[in-house]
Amino acid sequence: MFSITLTIHNKEYLLPYVLESIKKNTVSNYEFNIVVDGCSDNSELVVDNFIKNNKKLKINKFQTPDVFETKANNVGLKNSNEDYCIIIQDDMIINEYGWEKRLIKPINTYSDVFAVTAQCAHNWVFNPNSKHQYLIEDLDDCWCDILQHTEHANRSTIDRDTFAVRDSANRGPLLIKHDILKSVGYLDETFAPQDMDDHDLCYKVYKKFGLVAGCYWLDIVSDNSWGGTRATGRPASWLLKSNHKNVKTVWQRHKELILAKKHNENRFLKE
Repeated sequence: MFSITLTIHNKEYLLPYVLESIKKNTVSNYEFNIVVDGCSDNSELVVDNFIKNNKKLKINKFQTPDVFETKANNVGLKNSNEDYCIIIQDDMIINEYGWEKRLIKPINTYSDVFAVTAQCAHNWVFNPNSKHQYLIEDLDDCWCDILQHTEHANRSTIDRDTFAVRDSANRGPLLIKHDILKSVGYLDETFAPQDMDDHDLCYKVYKKFGLVAGCYWLDIVSDNSWGGTRATGRPASWLLKSNHKNVKTVWQRHKELILAKKHNENRFLKE
């Protein structure tokens, strides 16, 4: 029923906890697609030992040559064989037993939902005072200010029984209907190395099918200091440059939706 994709890049210190949290707290049948992306530490050895010690689990290991998140995630997603794909990042520890059953509940309850995030969902608005809108250069020292997010839905802004529908949902964990994901060509690798591909996906699916995404949070731990893009305490320059490129792409592709009325609906889901 579930296909879990975990893309890994140099997380040997955290990986045993991430892997164990998925194994310990997933109660449904699932396939586990682990993508080892250009690791130069002992992450792959950790994965190999996990596979060796968990032969009853259906684990598929893939290797990519340091292609970063968008392309590496697609390797796992395109090799999924189940009805629902879940993207988990390598800096996330799941502390909730049966988390995947909770995450799918909005999809099982509402016919207009195609994706559910446990992290954060929000709306994008155009910034008329943007200083970056007409720049050709992709800057590497700041975030792009063409779009701003609003109406945040996350653990601190909505209660546990609320499924918050917004225009766009962040990975991860991010659960997506596989048939819908496949129909739009998975994550668009124009957004490589990473950033904004999940938001582009939400807009594309709404345009094509009229389906929405939202946030239904879980008990997870993911500290900013664990993320490889912020290991120095600030966003990496290559990530900032990618953000400029990708924000401009999302704005040009989806400006009619970004300028339109927003999805801002909180639906009550009793556990």
